[in-house]
Amino acid sequence: MTFEQLNDVIAVVENETFLEAAESRNISQSTLSKKIMKLERELDITLFDRSRRKASLTEAGSVFYQEALRLTECYAGMLSKLEPYRKNKKQKLSIGTLPILTQYDLTARLKSFTETYPQIDFSFEEAEEAELLVGLRQKKYDYIIARENLFSKLGCVSYPFTEDELVAILPENHRLAGGPFVRLSDLAGERFIFMNSYTSVYQLCIQLLNEAGIMPEIIRTGRVESIISGVAVGEGVSLLAKSNFRIFQADKVKVLPLDPPQTISVVLAKLAGTTETEAMRDFAEYICGNK
Repeated sequence: MTFEQLNDVIAVVENETFLEAAESRNISQSTLSKKIMKLERELDITLFDRSRRKASLTEAGSVFYQEALRLTECYAGMLSKLEPYRKNKKQKLSIGTLPILTQYDLTARLKSFTETYPQIDFSFEEAEEAELLVGLRQKKYDYIIARENLFSKLGCVSYPFTEDELVAILPENHRLAGGPFVRLSDLAGERFIFMNSYTSVYQLCIQLLNEAGIMPEIIRTGRVESIISGVAVGEGVSLLAKSNFRIFQADKVKVLPLDPPQTISVVLAKLAGTTETEAMRDFAEYICGNK
């Protein structure tokens, strides 16, 4: 049994389906299923009840999941305690971020930080939200940069970085395209194309529509460029972060603000209770515009 297998099980539990867990692990669903079945044979127990639509733990699986969390956290803690004894005493700082560098002008700011603080061994990587949360919890990342509503189920301390807004994306000939804004109630009866279901934007859209009394008909999910092209040909409508249109073409679609406006906060976040190093403090102050 390996830590990779432990993380596979954790991913399935946290994403609730094998498909979404596989996407968060950047492997195919069949590969993930085979890996977990191999683990079950090795342990001689059944971890998941596969008779249900969502991945549901068996009683033994629940015990395994809790122990997997404990083991991965202990491992991360051990590595953290060993850090002062490493030969290289250079301050280390690891950042995880959504693929939003261009949208929020992060590339230049990160480069400037590394030039201002050459004594910090700085690393960052882009990842999807589920992977960022796992990495933060296991202390792979000191901070992550993501949308604030991602942290609703995880105790975090966050610092505001920038704000975005949710906007309606309509075909240019849509009945609402000529107006100055769109109310969510106006979208009742529409067919929706949303971002992938494991994203915080998807969860926010579902929450807002439900609060408006709408049970959306979702015809498919996908990445931003796929959503925009689908809306352009009249396949459906969507709700996206406005910043996406800094980097993606929006031909044959109409982008309209919502009424009332729906703000999306982008933050720098760390686990609550995490000891903040000097490098972390320098980064938080610099990236959030206080220096």
